[in-house]
Amino acid sequence: MIIANPLFDTAFKQLARDPEIAKAMIGTLLETEVVEIQLSESEHNKPMGDSADLRPKFLRVDYRAVVKDRAGATQKILIEMQKGSGAENIMRFREYLAIAGYLPKADEKSPIPIVTVYFLGFKLKYVDTPCLKVARQYVDMLNNRVLDTKERFVELLTHDSFIIQAPRININGEPRTRLEKILSVFEQKNFADYREDTIDYRYPLDDSAVKRMADVLHYIGTDPRERKLLDEEAYWERHDDLTTGELIRAQDALAEKERELAVAKRRENELKRKFAAELKSCRNPHTKNLETDRL
Repeated sequence: MIIANPLFDTAFKQLARDPEIAKAMIGTLLETEVVEIQLSESEHNKPMGDSADLRPKFLRVDYRAVVKDRAGATQKILIEMQKGSGAENIMRFREYLAIAGYLPKADEKSPIPIVTVYFLGFKLKYVDTPCLKVARQYVDMLNNRVLDTKERFVELLTHDSFIIQAPRININGEPRTRLEKILSVFEQKNFADYREDTIDYRYPLDDSAVKRMADVLHYIGTDPRERKLLDEEAYWERHDDLTTGELIRAQDALAEKERELAVAKRRENELKRKFAAELKSCRNPHTKNLETDRL
């Protein structure tokens, strides 16, 4: 089945706006039942073709959801779902997280707990799992033990995060768990053409949520009007990658070299101080003079 690449905003937004798909994705990640979900707002902060500035492509979707825990109790939470195309998105992630999550709506008397989900179109340097959960623990530091409790004050000021690295998704054989089946839709291989905006999806559609995702993406990838939007986005994706993308990568490479030089300089200074201290503590004047002459 030919499907639109869900990492393209044209496709991702359609998935995110479908309540049943959103329930399945979020419920699977959180390992809980999503009783109710409401799309709060979505934002794409860089219009396609706006290559004049260096702001990275970035998509944000907010949900207010009611979830049920294992004991059957329900809780209202905010889901902040963000998609970025490059590591330079980090400041955008922080910016929106700071202003969006903790402000109560008119019908809420106080902030609600937040969970963040990040879909990355790039690879993290030191994390090789395609789906990472960053979970909190309450730790009694005096007794070095994990506390089996929760406190509203703490819950409102901290949050769990889920990070999905699409380029690292590599399903071996057929997907087994529901998580693998959902992730398989975002797998970046078996592209239908060089533009990489459509994918030949080859896995069984034996899960209702995954079938719904595939159907939505199939429509986007084959409907003439939707396909035109997808093609336009693919064009600007390539255009920006060859222009501002090259500049951003060059800036990143330069910054990395500067960090490496700074580390090397600190190491050099440490060795000089250590060597100078050893010379100073040397009691043999003849040896001291030799070493000093050598410097």
